[in-house]
Amino acid sequence: MTVVELDGVIAAVSDALGRTISLVRQLAGGQHATTLVVTDSTTEYVVRVFPPMDDAVAHEPHILDRVAPLGDRVPRLVATGQFGDRPFLVTSVVAGGPPSPDVPLRRVAEQMAAALAQIHQLDNVGLRALSWETPHGDSEIETRGRTAWQQLDLSEHVLTHYDFWCGNALWKSDMLTGVVDWSGARSAPRGLDVSWCRLDLVLLGSSDAADHFLAEYERESGYSLPDIHSWDLVAAARSASRVETWAPNYLGVGYSDLTESTLRARMDDWTARLCAG
Repeated sequence: MTVVELDGVIAAVSDALGRTISLVRQLAGGQHATTLVVTDSTTEYVVRVFPPMDDAVAHEPHILDRVAPLGDRVPRLVATGQFGDRPFLVTSVVAGGPPSPDVPLRRVAEQMAAALAQIHQLDNVGLRALSWETPHGDSEIETRGRTAWQQLDLSEHVLTHYDFWCGNALWKSDMLTGVVDWSGARSAPRGLDVSWCRLDLVLLGSSDAADHFLAEYERESGYSLPDIHSWDLVAAARSASRVETWAPNYLGVGYSDLTESTLRARMDDWTARLCAG
């Protein structure tokens, strides 16, 4: 976002809040929205500016109401508005920051599992439904993922975050303090979130942590996922061809070692393991 565009956003947010605000900093990580921290001199807020015609501003406020029982772990809606053709959301600041690469991945897995079990207990009635497409492509993982998708039981739905990875969690030391970016949340099977977080842990460098996450999630939630292998196949099939594009996301939350080549190598190892299984 250019300096001129930033100035325009700040002016639009000031109008939406009815008071003058100024930019504190722009946050890195994520490619969907531009995320800013702003202040009115007494309170800081988070502003997320979305692409033109994005439906997040229409959808996320309703989701934030649903996840409000999570308390200070989730943002509170402050205002919505428009900068040109780009919608924006203003929310409260959730305490914490990106996870430190020094936190053991088993600890990350435990904290993510406990948070996800709580999320999946929330009311999902009336939310948008699952919209994942059948995996396409001709690679082995895409073919296996397509078959797995057709065989999955998709009847049981919960409130899913829909992009549950470490970059959408906030941390203080080794404690998870918040979960953000709820624009994609909807009613979907729990295996969607579980497999996506497992893939994230694999890309961070530990399939053992991914297995530990699954065990902890099943313990915390009281639900078993006997079809997790099929969900893992689908998650990998949907992302194997584009995993290199995630390098800026990981860099933005502090994982500078996750280069395009590292992500590709770890994805290839994971897909080979899944296909062999």
